[in-house]
Amino acid sequence: METVRNDRVFKLFPTAKLTTTEHDVVLHVLEHLDKNQEVSIREIASSCFTSMTTVTRASKKLGYSGFREMVYALRTRTADQDQSIISSNELHASLTYDAEHLARFYDLLDRKELIGLKGEGYSHLISEYMQHKLLGRGYPAVEQDYLYSDQFATMMRNHLSLMIIVSKSGRTPAVVHAAQECVARGIPVAAFVGNTNNPIVDLADMMFLVEDDQPLDNSNSRPGSFTGCCILAFERILYKYEEELGGLSWNHSQSAGD
Repeated sequence: METVRNDRVFKLFPTAKLTTTEHDVVLHVLEHLDKNQEVSIREIASSCFTSMTTVTRASKKLGYSGFREMVYALRTRTADQDQSIISSNELHASLTYDAEHLARFYDLLDRKELIGLKGEGYSHLISEYMQHKLLGRGYPAVEQDYLYSDQFATMMRNHLSLMIIVSKSGRTPAVVHAAQECVARGIPVAAFVGNTNNPIVDLADMMFLVEDDQPLDNSNSRPGSFTGCCILAFERILYKYEEELGGLSWNHSQSAGD
């Protein structure tokens, strides 16, 4: 039997189908993370009057491989001092990020130099949208599309101020290779990903974790939040920079329309 949720578990995982006990398990983990306490699967099971198997099952329903990965990911997402949430009232979409990473991202925008973008498959649609959004706002941007990663990085290394990588899984070989080539040439990499356990996060200088309620759906066959949330999060980042922080001045008469 599923439970009706209207608390922080629902806000983090709006589409997860948890039983009442599984919901209590996740909530208990979150409460312990707030207190910066170490938690073990045995302690969680005992406190919730359930089994360790149930705790593991709850972890997997949220898209994690097990209890330890769930704890690590939740700790990353709920760290109050180093991370923030950008949200919209119209659509539940969130972006979790390190404040220093966002500050560096804004510093790179301030340079007004060329920005590269890379995405594969459905993520290519996101990177393409980002490129058009940047161009419409007066930021020079180019997408790596036809050139191989090493050719692109070599040709652009003296021009690129930033490379934006978009990948739901963070494991797609082409985007991993693109990140590797940029790192090898000293080009800063900003990664928009759906989870924190992947090679791109290890390579990136800036990491932005986008809400993904279907982390196991690698074929994108189910309705998922990553694509929409990633676009909305990027919109909010630019809005915060331009409107709230007084960033790059741009001519409204020349901005792109819908």
